[in-house]
Amino acid sequence: MRFDVVVVGGGPGGAMSAYELSRSGLKVLLIEKRALPRFKLCAGCLSARVEKLLPTGWDSLIKHTIRMGTLGYKGEESFTFSCFKPLAYIVDRSEFDYFLVKKALEAGAEVWDGCEFLGFNEGKRMEILTSRGKVEAEFLIGADGFYSKVAKALGYKKDKFFRSLEFFSETGLDQEVRIDVGLVERGYAWVFPNSVGIASAGKDELLEILKVYTKRLGLKESSRIHGWHIPFLEKEKDFHSGSGRVLLVGDASNCVDPLLGEGIYYALYGAILAVRAIITNPSNPNLEYKRLSKPMIKELIYAGRIARIAYQFQKWAYMWGKKGALKAYYKLLTGEYTYKSLFFKAWLRLFLS
Repeated sequence: MRFDVVVVGGGPGGAMSAYELSRSGLKVLLIEKRALPRFKLCAGCLSARVEKLLPTGWDSLIKHTIRMGTLGYKGEESFTFSCFKPLAYIVDRSEFDYFLVKKALEAGAEVWDGCEFLGFNEGKRMEILTSRGKVEAEFLIGADGFYSKVAKALGYKKDKFFRSLEFFSETGLDQEVRIDVGLVERGYAWVFPNSVGIASAGKDELLEILKVYTKRLGLKESSRIHGWHIPFLEKEKDFHSGSGRVLLVGDASNCVDPLLGEGIYYALYGAILAVRAIITNPSNPNLEYKRLSKPMIKELIYAGRIARIAYQFQKWAYMWGKKGALKAYYKLLTGEYTYKSLFFKAWLRLFLS
């Protein structure tokens, strides 16, 4: 069978790629190794700026609209700021991902779920090897997450990532999320309406810290705690774009916020850029993809600069948040600020204070 593009991975980056490609008139095959809809580990928090990227109808999936944020320090002290505008939305990742896959189907994509990507062979037309047999394609998009087989086939390795633990629970929150710093070397703990978790890029004993944190806040601990890894990008060389006619998006490309680990926005954004690269420069889409991605990569680099300072001086970061940095961060979530503007505004405030 022949396709213009094969997309590996049915998460936000892969489904969005298949949707945008199909809308552009290309013949697309989306393959996902698990049967859809499938469970996906993720707190399901979408920053409000995703609204401009998503197809219509996605808002029917919203479980909670977040208008308040609490920043805590070690679970011992905290403060809360509210906002008139929605800051973020909580969705169920299984439902959200499947919605995007169905949008791709409606646009004309073919979907093979329960199908594993096995590898590819270069040639005039690429030969894509799957558990359902071989197919041919002009282009390949790897959106298969942290353990991306497409990225591995290109020789990429992950060396920067958060280790994360999470359990799902009704926490009593509705329009509010809580983030606590000061608990781990580089990372944070969270309480969302639907989940409690912790993430660290250090070597902390996460399970014990999560248990103490949960008890400290008077939350009911679940016996079913899940773990996964979240890659992140803080330098230009960390961007795993792919090679030639093979492009990587989402976690496979490391395009994840190094401050709080937000990946869905950048997976969607990266997918749109990858599709644009294939359409505008089919002879060398990787070159075009790198060019188009420069603003996104620059944003993540500035996020990394903020993260290095904030996690090195966590008590200071907590106090700085109390003095207005958290409210400024709200403007990033709504798309009014960029990480670059946030970075320079923080230094200006520090200089003037």
